[in-house]
Amino acid sequence: MTLARALVATPEAATVAAIRAALDDGPPLGLIATRTDDGERAALRARLAATPVPADTAFVVFTSGSTGRPKGVVVSRSAARGAAAASAAHLGWRDDDTWLIALPLGHVGGLAALVRSLLAGRPWVFDDARGLARPEVTLASLVPTQLEQLLADPAWRPSPRLRAVLLGGAAAAPSLVAAARSRGVPVLTTYGMTETFGQVATADATTPLGAIGAPLPGVSIVGGTAEAPAPLTIGSPGLMTGYLDDPTPSLAGGFVTRDLGHVVDGQVYVVGRVDDVIITGGENVYPIAVEARLTALPLVRAAAVAPVPDPVWGERVGALVVLAPGATLAQLDAATAGWPAHLRPRVLAAVDALPLAPSSKLDRAAVARYLCDQASRGSSARTPNAAR
Repeated sequence: MTLARALVATPEAATVAAIRAALDDGPPLGLIATRTDDGERAALRARLAATPVPADTAFVVFTSGSTGRPKGVVVSRSAARGAAAASAAHLGWRDDDTWLIALPLGHVGGLAALVRSLLAGRPWVFDDARGLARPEVTLASLVPTQLEQLLADPAWRPSPRLRAVLLGGAAAAPSLVAAARSRGVPVLTTYGMTETFGQVATADATTPLGAIGAPLPGVSIVGGTAEAPAPLTIGSPGLMTGYLDDPTPSLAGGFVTRDLGHVVDGQVYVVGRVDDVIITGGENVYPIAVEARLTALPLVRAAAVAPVPDPVWGERVGALVVLAPGATLAQLDAATAGWPAHLRPRVLAAVDALPLAPSSKLDRAAVARYLCDQASRGSSARTPNAAR
């Protein structure tokens, strides 16, 4: 056993060198995201200093902590290499490939992309999402919000050499994927998490719109059915060793996630998270499904759905939206009038941009707080007590 060295993961040469060494046979790294404040950094450093990890550890990667204390995910060298090999078996490598890393190295999205490039001996560039226009870039990893922001500029165009953009970290609305592809962005929806060192399922040309994609070579994913989705269970060569200083669940049968979904004809469908399901009047509502309906409307550029407490129905559906230019909440409210009652948002609020966590993913906790505040002020298009 040994201690992982704490390192603030900046996109600089010293961080890259330390990551390379940890992959080979150097000391393990406890990676800390650059967007953490001094108090958070001190707490993470203290946890790393107090808890030894196995000698074959490459990294301790902390989750975003959006639903509580960040978990320290312990990743072995063989798991990091196995995850990279599974990704390469799906995407392949070309001699002229360059990966755009536009996600933080302190979280798995950015770190896994760098590890893939290092192990394949291919170049990468650190840039924000606008780097997709750089002529050398052929591969990239983004979260949906980054892509939405790019597409909001009608003049923006990707590099013609771009061959794949892995879009993950949060649910991507089918309308966003379709809009991106129509603009020349070769989006491949992807699914993964810190506990699997990223990517475990990714789309290809045969993937139906709305599905995530098929499990990568060597990966198994089992869920429920379309009528009764269940937590997905994942077996993967990139599976974590365990958690740093939290109880580790049994991994003998694979990692049981908090994501609800099912697998049909080899394609993985994710409908939401166990923690996010809205129960209104006895009906289960999955935020992802409502978000997909909202973003399919021309009035809405982006949407996030969360529950709002209700004294009669238990919870009601609330939606925080980024409206298209010229659109109003009143128009959106009218456009949803014909929806099934349990799916229709009863609290609507508009913002210029959806709130993001430090990992660049949607901050659902912030969305829920904002919508509850709007409901209490009665300042949304509809209130939680509006007639069903």
